[in-house]
Amino acid sequence: MLATAVRAQEAPVRSDYVVLAGFAAEDPFDAAVQVLARHHRARVLRFDPANVAPLLPDLVAAAPRYVALVLRPEQIGFGLQRRFLELATRLDADPFVDFAFGYVTGRDAAAAVALARRGIERKPHEATSIALAAGGCAQSSVQSVPFLLRQRRLDSLQILGAGDDRTRDLPFWRTNLPKLHGRDVVTFAGHGYPHEIVGGPTFAELVGLDLAGSVVLNVACYTGVTGPWFEDDHGRGIVAQREVASAESFCLAVLDTGVLGYTAYLSPRPAGPELETDLAALVATGLSLGDARRRDYDKTVLGVLGFGEERLQPQPIGAGAKLPAAPDDVRDIMLEGATGGVVFGDPACVPFVAMSAEEPVSTTVQLVEHEYRIKARCPASDVFLHCSDPTARWGQTMAMRVYGRTPIQGHVVDFVVDELRIGGKVQPTRVLWAIEDDHGERFLQWKVNFPRDGRANGALLLTARVLTTADEAAGKRRGGEVRRRSERSPDVRSRELQPFLLPRAAAREVSPEAMQAALDASAALLGVEGAPADALERLRARKSEGFRAVCVLIEVGHVHVATWQLLHATWQPGDERHLLGLASQPELPQWGMWAALGGLSCADTPAVRAFLLARLPNETDSGHAMSIAEALARLGERSAVAPIAAHVLAFRSEWSGVEADLLQAVATIGGPDAVRQLEAIGRHAGCTRPDRIAQLLDRLDRAAAERVRAERGR
Repeated sequence: MLATAVRAQEAPVRSDYVVLAGFAAEDPFDAAVQVLARHHRARVLRFDPANVAPLLPDLVAAAPRYVALVLRPEQIGFGLQRRFLELATRLDADPFVDFAFGYVTGRDAAAAVALARRGIERKPHEATSIALAAGGCAQSSVQSVPFLLRQRRLDSLQILGAGDDRTRDLPFWRTNLPKLHGRDVVTFAGHGYPHEIVGGPTFAELVGLDLAGSVVLNVACYTGVTGPWFEDDHGRGIVAQREVASAESFCLAVLDTGVLGYTAYLSPRPAGPELETDLAALVATGLSLGDARRRDYDKTVLGVLGFGEERLQPQPIGAGAKLPAAPDDVRDIMLEGATGGVVFGDPACVPFVAMSAEEPVSTTVQLVEHEYRIKARCPASDVFLHCSDPTARWGQTMAMRVYGRTPIQGHVVDFVVDELRIGGKVQPTRVLWAIEDDHGERFLQWKVNFPRDGRANGALLLTARVLTTADEAAGKRRGGEVRRRSERSPDVRSRELQPFLLPRAAAREVSPEAMQAALDASAALLGVEGAPADALERLRARKSEGFRAVCVLIEVGHVHVATWQLLHATWQPGDERHLLGLASQPELPQWGMWAALGGLSCADTPAVRAFLLARLPNETDSGHAMSIAEALARLGERSAVAPIAAHVLAFRSEWSGVEADLLQAVATIGGPDAVRQLEAIGRHAGCTRPDRIAQLLDRLDRAAAERVRAERGR
């Protein structure tokens, strides 16, 4: 095996396609290399799959749009994929993938050549039919359910097989799998291993199947494996290496069926909905096999940036590696798994002509002076499948998102969401964005996250703006909300600007001087000796920068009962997005979440009210519920009375410490409903302090207060 990349062809080449060969020219698989090289007039580079780093200079020089990795099946694995994916982000300074790539292989050299030829000979046509084959269902059935894009319906066949990890309906699969013939796109779904769909077909049931010309997407884990693979051995707490025999590889069996392209995972897959977006990218947007996969890689990069990292840096994986002791569901499972998605086939192959008006998520962009105005729409039927985000979390659940790659000119100052609605309901949002420079063009890669609210039904409408400038010095390369490693403030009364605060401040574009002003103002509210008497006014004068400085304090748990006053003093319209981002995290150190939730009352906006009202009824943490109630009370939100009262009426002993605060919030909001709810609580047999209820009612409705006293004899 060659240890470095060497040029193996000196004939005239074009610069946008490179073929990488993981073997010497004498290898039989080199026939597939030559097929691709001749058709694309491509440069051929030979490399060692165990050491991809030496490829970088040649790839930088070639600046390809497409790269085909031609390999024997036993050379393809999760380790190689992760190393090469990282390399694919390193051709320029931005963090995104710099070219589309795909694997060309087969059970033998002839199969690899056949896969290459199918890609280069394909003439794009309009997709008209799709199919789903899913294992592990409750009962076996075959259904014809039309698949709706936006207006157009595709003929859709669903083959659903009963079974589990011990049984499968083999007669059913043998009878019905041939019905997949002629479908433009076929999706396999279910749990998976390198040799099977659990409760569905195995490699054996694919023998003789004819999927000529189809594009196949596989949601099941490990079904892209062609040789070695890694499995988490939780009993021993380590990564174990396995190997599937060539004759038993589900992936190689799929390639034997004559498919044009095959997308699957070399690892546990991160989430099913992602391949649904791939389907739309292929049949509606008209992307190539490789570009559809590249788009998903870029979403993974954005996910990594959302954790405060500079770029994608997958850790080496190998047999015996220790499993993380307390893995983060998104960072350590979803994002790690997302790096294992691969496409087999010519990455430049475009299977279908575009039907742009049929894209499930449609985006329009209008340039007005230095402002790009973006509108994104998604019909209600497509929101769940096409707006799910397995690379981010909102609170304790997977987040939703709108994703875009917008061509821009100039330099970006900020990305501002004006509003995101689901049906008629305004949703809270958080933003993440970064600049991509790609072959002489500039793009803004962005996503707008919002919560998975089961009560918000309807079509999605997003309106946002990209603010730009001609001044390069004023532009930014990235922005938005990120989650970073938790660090805790050692002393909430301290005015010392601790070193660990500075990187967080810089990430929010807060100067050391503004951080000091926030620390001084915080101390002044607590009455700390030596704090400047006018500290709060000094912080107020800093406006948005002061608000962001307070957000840094919340991030590290440098908070107290008066932190909300700092936020009220500094808030400017739009600043609430920083606080919504903090309040959407799974946790914050010390009392940070209390401060974030309670502090949202600084911004009386539909998004803030929607966020608080959506979270309140299902909140399981008494302190968080108290903070939400206090914020809604300061906002005078009368629709909050019933859910606050419902928490009190549960009379949970572990909530006794916040009961008085919840009751005070109801009384502060006031109104007829508050009177009715307080009276109902006071007269309830479970209420241990009816006198407290009566005192609150004295200010709202003296007659109701007397009825409580009469009922409870106090």
